[in-house]
Amino acid sequence: MSKLQVLEYDMMQKDQQSKEMINSLSSNVANLLKSVEQLTGLAQPLLSEILGSNYTSCKMRPLLDSGVYQIQPEKPFKKPMSVLCDQNYMSGGWTVMLNRFDGSVNFYRGWQEYKNGFGSLEGEFWLGLDRIHQLTASKPHELVVLLEDYDGNKTHAKYNLFEIGDEGQKYALKSLGGYSGTAGNAMNDLVGMHFTTLDADNDVWNKNCAVSFTGAWWYKDCHRSNLNGKYLRGETKEFATGMVWQPFRGYHHSLKTAKMMIRPLN
Repeated sequence: MSKLQVLEYDMMQKDQQSKEMINSLSSNVANLLKSVEQLTGLAQPLLSEILGSNYTSCKMRPLLDSGVYQIQPEKPFKKPMSVLCDQNYMSGGWTVMLNRFDGSVNFYRGWQEYKNGFGSLEGEFWLGLDRIHQLTASKPHELVVLLEDYDGNKTHAKYNLFEIGDEGQKYALKSLGGYSGTAGNAMNDLVGMHFTTLDADNDVWNKNCAVSFTGAWWYKDCHRSNLNGKYLRGETKEFATGMVWQPFRGYHHSLKTAKMMIRPLN
C-alpha cells in the first residue's frame, strides 16, 4: 500500500470516527432533553400546588392571562384545586364553573359526577358542586351567566351574590342576589332549591325534573333555565330539554354557548 493510500485510509477512518462521535453526541443530547422534559413534567404539579397555595381565587391573579391555574380556597378548606380563570370579562378575576360551546361532553349525568365535576378545563366541563361550594362558602361571590344563541346574539345575566350549600344540604342554592343584565332573570325563584340529577330527585315536582328535561339543576317545579340540558344546536321541536334560558330564546331554542362564572366580591 502506497503512502498516499495509507493517508487516504487514515482520513477515512478519522472521518468515520467523527461521524460516530457526532451521532453519539446527538443521541446523548436527545436523551438529556427527554430526561429534562420528564423531570419538568413530574415537578410541574408540585410547583403549581406550591405557587397556587398563595392565591385563594382567580381574582388574586388579575395580571395573568386566562387559563388553568391552581388556587387554594380559604379555611377551613385545605386542598388546592385546578380551575379555569377568565381574566378578560369585566376586568377578570372570574372562576369558570360551567363551560359549554360544542356539545362534545355529555351533561346528562348522576349525582357523584356533578359533585366531583367532569369534562376538561381546556374544553367543556362542569367544575363540581363540591368545589363551587368551597369557593362560595369561603367568601361572598357574584355570578355571571354568558349566553349565545345560534343566530349570533349574545347576552348575560349577573347576580350580585351567589352561594350554594354543601352535600349535606344537597348543594342548595343558599343565596342569589340582585339581578342585572339583558338575558332575563331565569333563576329568580330558585333560592332554597336543592340540586337535582337523574339519580337524585330533590326538586318539588311530582316527577324528577332532571329526568323529564334531560339535565341537572336547582330545579323547582321544573325550570326557566336548564344550562346542563341537551346540546340540541338551535331550534328544536323538543320542549325545554335543551340548553335553554327561557326569557332569552324560549324553550325551543337550545343555545350555542353557555358559561357560568363566579368572582369574589372583595
